[in-house]
Amino acid sequence: MNINKKTKNLLIAIGIPTLYAMVLRILFGVSDWNDLFSVMSLTFLFLLPTILGALTVYLSALEKVKSSSYRIFAPWAPVFLFLILTLAFSIEGWACWLMILPVFLLASSIGGLIGGFLKLRRHNKRLNLSLLVLIPLFLGPIESVFETIPLLIKPTLTLI
Repeated sequence: MNINKKTKNLLIAIGIPTLYAMVLRILFGVSDWNDLFSVMSLTFLFLLPTILGALTVYLSALEKVKSSSYRIFAPWAPVFLFLILTLAFSIEGWACWLMILPVFLLASSIGGLIGGFLKLRRHNKRLNLSLLVLIPLFLGPIESVFETIPLLIKPTLTLI
């Protein structure tokens, strides 16, 4: 494999997931769409990095995907690139990233394991990729319906 093909594969494996994360961040941050999408949602905070990791591994070369350490640590590259871009464009601040970075790294590693499983399985490649990319767009509006979780048992205060 020559250097140009390696560079192209690297750009695809890291660039496309990072671009996807940026598009979702902008989409989930549109203030007029708060009824549909929210940055402070479970879908964005947990599902986005998982899909980011799955896409990174899924779009990588098959020989790299066979390595479990690659599946765990390669998804961190687009997470850090996403971090740098959101800070550079003042979309997010340091405080937000300091709090959510451990979650993003863990979730992206889990996503990398899922992406490796899907890539090695080799069934319905386009369907798997399409479903991965579309999941947040379906779950975001569903999650926004549930604004708050009702308290099942109301605490009572008794004085003796």
